Amino acid sequence: MTTFKVEPVPGCEDEIVEEFSRLSLPCANGFASMLDILEENDPSLNDRCGQLADQFELYAVPLPDCPRRVLILSIDQKASGFPRWIHGTLPVSEKACERGSRIAIRQFGLVDPTWEKRQ
Repeated sequence: MTTFKVEPVPGCEDEIVEEFSRLSLPCANGFASMLDILEENDPSLNDRCGQLADQFELYAVPLPDCPRRVLILSIDQKASGFPRWIHGTLPVSEKACERGSRIAIRQFGLVDPTWEKRQ
């Protein structure tokens, strides 16, 4: 079975650790569980937000035991091993994907990237 690297964008580790520390216990447990799941499984296509910069597939993945938050995750389609980058969590909303894309753009240091939103 393939194991994928699941971690924060390099240089953004402190931001993710700080956010994790502010989550409620059930949400923190759901966050940790989801990271374990994503090491061996692909996120659901139902959770796909779109493609960023013709390279990153962005997802808003529901957290187990935390129905009001989603994990913002991207998969690098061009890198060896298809690493999964953790961008943080957001409240569940119609705008979670758009907000998640802005976080990913900032964390990756992208300038005016393409954004192909899921239809």
